Amino acid sequence: MEILGIDEIENFNTSIDDIETEIINLIFVAIDRSGSMSPFVNDMKNCLNEFKDALINSKEVDEILLARADFASDINVGGYKPVDQFDVNYIASGSTVLYDVVVDGTAKLLQYIDYLKKQGMRVKAVFSVFSDGDDTASRSSINEAKKCIEDLQNQEITTAFISFGSGAVNEAKKLKFGNILTVGSSASELRRAFNTLSKSVIDSSKSVTPTTDSFFDI
Repeated sequence: MEILGIDEIENFNTSIDDIETEIINLIFVAIDRSGSMSPFVNDMKNCLNEFKDALINSKEVDEILLARADFASDINVGGYKPVDQFDVNYIASGSTVLYDVVVDGTAKLLQYIDYLKKQGMRVKAVFSVFSDGDDTASRSSINEAKKCIEDLQNQEITTAFISFGSGAVNEAKKLKFGNILTVGSSASELRRAFNTLSKSVIDSSKSVTPTTDSFFDI
């Protein structure tokens, strides 16, 4: 788990000087790119494009900062940036370090929330994960990851898990995500998953209070 200093938090994420609203919705999207997702690479690229376009075309886009985190045999957690900077590229290979991305993603999200609140910002957040199977290679333990989800929910941060097929549902339940959506393992179901995610993010951004346990109810 990486702890960033104040200057690093500013450089890694959107600078406070570049934020033009006092209300910010932080959206964390962790995406499984392990080898089992390789049949769906092109479909995933299309879905990520549609997800990005849906947010860009929403009235709430100026209040949304989006972070993408990829995980396979290793993780890459990006900073919170305007939606138009969201990366829609996708490759798939390797193992699944689900717990690691939860632990590192939680740390970076909470650091940025703390920073923004100290600058007088009003912040809501969604911590979402897309995966198709069990953790296979994390250094972090399931208990560490579970504690992160508990910490997020204690701060009224929405936690949401999309299981692509039924393989990851048990992981989501063990980690105690507040919202779990299961879709089938097909291109059309993949599209449904990201359409649901974009609509849920937009609805959550409209809401005055966090939608902690009804995120996918659209």
